[in-house]
Amino acid sequence: MRITALLLFCAASTSLANLGETLKQTIGRYGPILKKEQVGQPPDLNPSDATIQYGFEKNGFRITVSFVNGKCAWILYSKPDGPIYDIDLRTLLDNNAEGSQWNDGHDVTDSVYKKGIRYSRADGRANAEYVELGDDYHALSIIAKAWRDATSAASGL
Repeated sequence: MRITALLLFCAASTSLANLGETLKQTIGRYGPILKKEQVGQPPDLNPSDATIQYGFEKNGFRITVSFVNGKCAWILYSKPDGPIYDIDLRTLLDNNAEGSQWNDGHDVTDSVYKKGIRYSRADGRANAEYVELGDDYHALSIIAKAWRDATSAASGL
């Protein structure tokens, strides 16, 4: 059963969003937007494209994305029913390498996390973090430098 699920995920993994894609391409991959919300409010964070999140669901994942200059720059893949396995993490990272390479990751030793792994890309233009909080939150966030720059600008930093 697990092997079948893994094969289905790997076959479908190319249907997951990638950094650098447009909103139109993202909708083409997932179907209609299920949720759209402005996160961070003044005075902490002025509204910008980077602070609007779009939510989708596909292949057992909840996917949340934000854009900078019309390109996907922040992705959160979460799985409510179990962990994201190492092979799946690697597939998601590889799909978001944009011609670069991700490192093997290093464990985050933080008492808040049941499990935490941080990744960085060789070109320095993105990083990622996988966390498990308890038994019901498992998520991989992939963040482009463009998103960090845009949210820093929106916060006045």
